[in-house]
Amino acid sequence: MSPFLLFRHSRANQVSLLRKWVNYVRFFLPLWSWRKFGNALLVLASYALSRLTGRYFVWGKPYSFMIEPSAICNLRCPQCPVGLKTLSRPQDNMRFADFKAIIDDIADYTWVIQLYFQGESFINPEILDMVNYAYQHKIYTTISTNGTRLANETFARDLAASKLGTLILSIDGASEETYTIYRQAGHFDRVLKGVRNFMRARGEMGKTFPIADLQFIVMRHNEHEMETIRELGRELGVDKVIYKSPQIYDFENAEDTLPQNPRFRRYEKKDGQYVLKGSFSGYCKKIWYGSVITWDRKVIPCCFDKDAEFPLGEMGKESFGEIWEKEIYHQFRHHVVDNRDQIAMCRNCTEGLRKFWRA
Repeated sequence: MSPFLLFRHSRANQVSLLRKWVNYVRFFLPLWSWRKFGNALLVLASYALSRLTGRYFVWGKPYSFMIEPSAICNLRCPQCPVGLKTLSRPQDNMRFADFKAIIDDIADYTWVIQLYFQGESFINPEILDMVNYAYQHKIYTTISTNGTRLANETFARDLAASKLGTLILSIDGASEETYTIYRQAGHFDRVLKGVRNFMRARGEMGKTFPIADLQFIVMRHNEHEMETIRELGRELGVDKVIYKSPQIYDFENAEDTLPQNPRFRRYEKKDGQYVLKGSFSGYCKKIWYGSVITWDRKVIPCCFDKDAEFPLGEMGKESFGEIWEKEIYHQFRHHVVDNRDQIAMCRNCTEGLRKFWRA
């Protein structure tokens, strides 16, 4: 390559990088809040002090929430409670009016919302209204999706134009054959078309957000495609590719899912039972800095309570501040600190364990 072409290439990269950083500043600056910053410091300080002293302190309120726009999914993934049809609670979409009321309640201290839980978020027809309303209240949102709705060009363009912070694209195969083993009822070509729709629309708008992460759960049937999915991510133009270890709910068929590579296995077998690798403390930081709200406004302690077996309150009947200070919430947190290994959902929780790797 001639020196002139090298200079032009370098210059184009510099301009692209500058544009990216300008977009970062434009996106994040409206989210800044000294009040939220102070609250986050209080929460984290109380958690750190609790761990250091072995005593119990909870200051401030959660700065991170997981809110469930929908408990319905269009796929049937075999290691998902929805896909397995083992979810014992009702399934429906959250109404925008309920979401709006929740945001109005928690906005003063909330900085981040994972706008997904057990279902496919894009099934909710009001999902982009939720994203944009949260951003208006200085809240960064993330959505994890199976990507099927992005095949609709209009929706993909509306999503690219929205105020979503991060889009996680769950594509657990680099070919139709491997993709459909886990993403049952899905269509690989449709998902790829959707990703291309979204990336093209975002590029045409000159945007950096929503950031697009391609997530690949490493399993027995697809681990040979890890390099292929990395190349596919580069071809699609996503911002990064992430490998994730699989979580197991159907332990009788665990070996059908768990990869052979031990690096990407969360579990080891002891006395014929699957247990999480490593040890963990009862001081689970998730129940200090976060909380979960289901589609029907139930407040539960964390994302591992799939069936809402530990209800702590209901938004709309009382404020989140009131729920946070209820004795039942403090009792649950004490119970986790003292007896985490006695709680079934905590025994399958990855808090403190590594489960993501950048490709």
